[in-house]
Amino acid sequence: MPAFDDVAWRLRASLVAVVALLSVAASVAIWLAVSHLAERIARVSDEDHQRASTRATAEAMSSLQHQREAALAGTARMLQPAASDEERAQRFTVLASSLGTVFSASFLIDALGQPLARADEHGVQLMPAIGAMDDRTYFQEVMRTRKPALSQPIAGRNTGRVSIVMAQPVMDGQRVVAVVAGVLRLDSGDIGRMAVGRLPGAVRVVTDDQGQILSHDGGLALQRLPLSRESRFAEAFEAWRAQGSPRSTEGFVTVAGGQVVAAVPVSETPWLIWQARPVSGLQGALDDELERTLQWTIGAVLLAGSLGCAWIAWRLRPLGRLVRRVQRLTAPMADAQPGVGWPGGAGELGQLSSLLRLLATEQDGLAHAHAEIQTRLRAVLAAAPVGVAFVREGVVELASAECCRLFGNDAPQMLGRAAHELFEEPDGFQRFQQAARGAAALGVPYGGDWRLRRSDGLGFWANLRSRPVDWDDLSLGEIWTVADVTEQKLVRQRLEWQSRHDPLTGAANRMFFDQRIARVLGNRELFSPAVLIFIDLDHFKPINDTAGHLAGDEVLKLVVQAIAAQSRSGDLVVRLGGDEFALLLEQCSGMAALAVAQRIRAAVQEIVVPWEDQVLRVGASIGVAELTPDIRTAQDWVAAADAACYAAKTSGRNQVQMSPPRVVLR
Repeated sequence: MPAFDDVAWRLRASLVAVVALLSVAASVAIWLAVSHLAERIARVSDEDHQRASTRATAEAMSSLQHQREAALAGTARMLQPAASDEERAQRFTVLASSLGTVFSASFLIDALGQPLARADEHGVQLMPAIGAMDDRTYFQEVMRTRKPALSQPIAGRNTGRVSIVMAQPVMDGQRVVAVVAGVLRLDSGDIGRMAVGRLPGAVRVVTDDQGQILSHDGGLALQRLPLSRESRFAEAFEAWRAQGSPRSTEGFVTVAGGQVVAAVPVSETPWLIWQARPVSGLQGALDDELERTLQWTIGAVLLAGSLGCAWIAWRLRPLGRLVRRVQRLTAPMADAQPGVGWPGGAGELGQLSSLLRLLATEQDGLAHAHAEIQTRLRAVLAAAPVGVAFVREGVVELASAECCRLFGNDAPQMLGRAAHELFEEPDGFQRFQQAARGAAALGVPYGGDWRLRRSDGLGFWANLRSRPVDWDDLSLGEIWTVADVTEQKLVRQRLEWQSRHDPLTGAANRMFFDQRIARVLGNRELFSPAVLIFIDLDHFKPINDTAGHLAGDEVLKLVVQAIAAQSRSGDLVVRLGGDEFALLLEQCSGMAALAVAQRIRAAVQEIVVPWEDQVLRVGASIGVAELTPDIRTAQDWVAAADAACYAAKTSGRNQVQMSPPRVVLR
């Protein structure tokens, strides 16, 4: 049987002359028609272009608003750890520069509406004289709802400049302790500064949902006036109101007042983008010309087609049957008998028919096998309790329903995503690839916990496992399985902390203390000089006996706070039991440790706890023991510090003693 390419070539050779002649005639006619049709399409599509342009501007403005919200939220989080309004104001002066990239000005006010700090083009000012803000609607809304608020246009008390304020609460638990806000000035063009999507000759306006102009391409003269006062938009605005002021994301488009006008809302704001562009005046002439062009084109094509079709019909009569059979094969409905109904005969068409019948039969078998595999694969992916993805050359090519859910995408969004976007850290995917390839080189799958990122930017802990599709050819891709283990991670961290700390005071417990001492003794060169301080409270037992254990617990917590306040952040504060405490100082000399011990003794002595009709006080007897070469074990070191503490106790209490006793500080 001749090859398909050979048969097809001989068939094409017999048709080329006619096809060439018809192509030339039809191409000329079609080119003339299309050139005129293109001009009309350009006119008719003005509305679609206007809608798309305005929507692009609205999406860009929405994106900028999200950046502003994120900047305020990030600043509020950075202000949360502050213990006082003064500390928050100082922190704000450092953070204000980042807000300056998206706001004309920013300020911080306390929970009573009093200004703490302000930043604008003149710099940063603490306690600015701008008056109390407690009467501002946006401040009252934030305090009531504990959520961000967006103000209506308001005039500044000192400058008189009209602005819109975005306010964000600063939380301490469930309590609003301050409000951080960014200022968008209308006269600075902060609202309508987007340059994307503008069509030539178009005028763009930003309004609120009542039609008040917030920004206008023409400048400040029309700001804060109703849109009905702008002649290019007046009729369109009334039509928009007559339809119920729709805020569909698809947008509102109309032709009114000689303008094509589109309006699209800015998501999550009360604002709308309006854009107007003059209507083309060539519609009538274009229709006349189009009609004449179509008449000429139709006549030419009909004449050439009639001549060509008559000759082709005579020359290729058997081809009609073959074409109809091929159409059955390619129809949307499956061909139940792909090997039946093909025309026979000799010659080129008979040979071509035989080839097509053979190909159709083979294709049908492959299609059935492929469909069965696809059905099984979809069932497996849909039922998989963990996320499953196929990744090749750093791109996700297949993902299960659970995988899409974990990353916050639907299936079309997930397919084609770059794998490095799924990792929270910039170099996360690179490090994961190195680990997975190292495991593959050993012939084993890889698995580990990684920080991944959802499409909304939120991170989560996941157990991510990978194995190659083909161990001998890693370029064929990998199969990933993903399981969210964020909750397990948090529980594990909480249990680890609880196992190493005293539940009453939050200080380290004896187990953690023993581990840290063992670490120091195991690597003296790294941690020396090192000092161990033992602290035994004086007169604590009478507090428990007279005021009760609740009072005693309060005193113990204050003692731990006093010890921590006189220590470095890396020093280990330990509750050994009862009223006995320890402090482990690494990289600290004996003389420096004596000074620390003296400060702790003084701080404990200053603790005063009013309790019912009593005033509770305690003292501290403190022993200090350096890590010397003769100390071999943890027991030796603890015994030395304990002996020094006992010496301080028996020498009159409220003292600091060195081991061996050398200095007594009172």
